[in-house]
Amino acid sequence: MDELVELVCDHCESLIRRSHGFSTIEQTERFGDSSISSNVLSGSADGNLSIAASGFSYHSGEVEATPGDRSRSESEVSQRIQQLTGILGSHHPTVLSLRSELAQICQSEQMYREVIAEQLRFLGETSPDVLDTMTALAALLSQRGRYGEAATLYERASQQAIDGYGPHSQKSLILLNNLASSYVALGRTGEAVELYSDVLHRRVEVLGSDHPDVVLSQNNLANTLRELGRTKEAILIFMRAIDTSRRVLGAEHPTTLTVQNNLASALAEAGAIGKAISLYEETLANRIRILGDDHPETLTARNNLAFAYMEAGDVRRAHSLIEETLTGRIRVLGEDHPDTLATRNNLANAYLEAGQITRAIALHEEVLEQRSRLLGPSHPVTLNSRNNLGNAYLMSGSLDRSAVLFADTLDLCREVLGHDHPDTLTAQGNLGLVMQAQENLDDAKDLLSDTLMNRMRLLGPDHPDTIQSQIDVALVYAQSGDYQEGMRLLEIAEESCVRIFGPKDRKTRWVRQARERMREM
Repeated sequence: MDELVELVCDHCESLIRRSHGFSTIEQTERFGDSSISSNVLSGSADGNLSIAASGFSYHSGEVEATPGDRSRSESEVSQRIQQLTGILGSHHPTVLSLRSELAQICQSEQMYREVIAEQLRFLGETSPDVLDTMTALAALLSQRGRYGEAATLYERASQQAIDGYGPHSQKSLILLNNLASSYVALGRTGEAVELYSDVLHRRVEVLGSDHPDVVLSQNNLANTLRELGRTKEAILIFMRAIDTSRRVLGAEHPTTLTVQNNLASALAEAGAIGKAISLYEETLANRIRILGDDHPETLTARNNLAFAYMEAGDVRRAHSLIEETLTGRIRVLGEDHPDTLATRNNLANAYLEAGQITRAIALHEEVLEQRSRLLGPSHPVTLNSRNNLGNAYLMSGSLDRSAVLFADTLDLCREVLGHDHPDTLTAQGNLGLVMQAQENLDDAKDLLSDTLMNRMRLLGPDHPDTIQSQIDVALVYAQSGDYQEGMRLLEIAEESCVRIFGPKDRKTRWVRQARERMREM
């Protein structure tokens, strides 16, 4: 039994999940290196959409789609609204568009909704201005983590664009892409893959296979396949995308470097960490040479390379790069910027990897407080911090604090994201593991078995999180005395690991060794 307890304790690293939102190393959250932008929406609105990919964290695509010249200040736009209202009236399309621009400057949901209501009343449902303002509001809601509301708006806007411009129009395809990114954030990943595939197919039909927007769609589809654990498929699509991007745009174009970065992330997930490090190093060198040492995308490239070093077990080099990235982000972006907080999160986890648990806890507590204050206690990024702090408590042996935090996080995830969201299942699995560590084995078995069943249903048997759940359930059965069931589940998990990760992968070797140790008990 002592050997089994040692095995379970060794397995606590399974709390460090590779699912979006709950992550050890976070990439730039929403912006920077992990984004590709499409060309703008036609008309008066900018339709700048992006989807994040690199490293452990994943964030939905975003759109900034607001009429007007964003370089103007709030006072300038307000003055212009006042002038034109006196000339044209308060409900003239130009005045309403300026009010939408002011809503974007102020980042005001209420102002957007007031403009939409008046545009619907005076311009009608089919007005392009309604579509633009609705899209801008959806982007704002996405930024605030309200992905369900954003998806509802994108569904409405994309159908309006299809009805008004046709299913193959640029505006329709951009909005369908943004709808897919909202589905990813909501855990509706299978639906997102279907939608991204459809957008890619339509873009190839209309634009040809060498168009930059096709590269964008390939990138987005590949990233989402990674979410489903279909890493090999993702790598093949990334390779096609990077080949096109290098040939059409050039090896040093920002899109090429982004796809190269995302290919590196997929290779790291597939266990090819050496190849991933080489690509990350090449990307960072190009970013420094082209953009300079302090450009946000350079800082993200440095962060991504740190992630790869961490994966390779080179904690010292990873730690050094993360500290360098943090210094740069504070200088360039400020203390409270989301990217700066992401880097603080990464540094805290580097401390944890290095065994500096007290420092890790202090820094995670600081990041959680800042994110709660800036983003709110229920924002998905705040939930990520709660998860990481709970993991740090667990690693310190503070099981009660860890259990309370994980239980609260699970309640919030169910409320905000829903019972079937991948992050909710991660929170549930983490709480089960803490209960296992507390030797509350019946409750642990129930939670971990339910997590496995739901992951099997939602993600499929080959997803890395499903395989992780098989391992978790095997160990809790063995710890409760049912060695036969534990061995059976570990055998299934080993077969899955060999098929998905390969026979020499670190996780495959760990499961094989666990089976051997359990057989000797």
